[in-house]
Amino acid sequence: MFKRHHTWFGVLGLAGLIMTATTLISGCVTAVPEEKAVAATPKVIEQTAQPDSMAAQQEYDEKLYCDGLLSDDCQKCHREQPAQINKDGGKHKIKVSCRDCHVEHLPWGENTIPQCSNCHDGGERKHFALPNCLACHTNPHTPLDLSIEDVPESSIGCKTCHVDKGEEFAAFPSKHAEKNCTMCHPQKHKVIKKCLECHEPHAEGMVFEDCLQCHKPHSPLNIKYADNTPSKFCGACHTDIFESLSANPSKHQKLNCAFCHKTNHPTVPKCTDCHEGIHSANLLSKFPDCLKCHSNPHDLVI
Repeated sequence: MFKRHHTWFGVLGLAGLIMTATTLISGCVTAVPEEKAVAATPKVIEQTAQPDSMAAQQEYDEKLYCDGLLSDDCQKCHREQPAQINKDGGKHKIKVSCRDCHVEHLPWGENTIPQCSNCHDGGERKHFALPNCLACHTNPHTPLDLSIEDVPESSIGCKTCHVDKGEEFAAFPSKHAEKNCTMCHPQKHKVIKKCLECHEPHAEGMVFEDCLQCHKPHSPLNIKYADNTPSKFCGACHTDIFESLSANPSKHQKLNCAFCHKTNHPTVPKCTDCHEGIHSANLLSKFPDCLKCHSNPHDLVI
């Protein structure tokens, strides 16, 4: 009898456990809202037609990429390009994100590489209207790391960006203006050759900074200088005059050339700019030309 009751208690106990577990499981299932289970399902992005308005573009972007996708997510696969932008990206680093340029991504869209004109409007600047941007800006992720060919077409591009330099060339014609920009700025943007790589120095010991005291590279014949410019720099071109003045015992010999020939080349002063009241008005009325007596201001007869 004991064995029979023991068997029935075992069956009833097992049945109770099964009923209890079923109740708990059904309770857990009903505790999870149905909409949350759906939201956990990966989002499926369908390809749509290219948008024709800003509102449509925004809607398109939202469908194209998963919500909240950041440039940091792009870097998980594309490592080289973000590293380039971080190093030499210029405004491409601080003004735009990956998705501002790359509005599509395979397999949802095929226009993964944007056109420069999408952002750089030729109507705003002549430079942006030039064809074949990649001829100079070879890598959009390092837009100012330019590789420039030594051809006239490159100079056209340079002058549309560096407008002031092009205008300076036009206003002051020289042999420099006849050359390609790459003559002095070879191959790479911001490379600047020193004057003495092409030109002989005016005087022994001259360095690049001395050249710039008088000559601007884009208007080299529009010569301007300070009053303390050494006379030996002038004497490199005006050799005979410099030698005569150096040998003359007058006070003129002690003055820098720039003291009389101020600021702009070729300024020629009047004697009366410095010398006033030296002779009487009666004498000057008879001899108005100082050089009739004093011969030459650089080889002065006293």
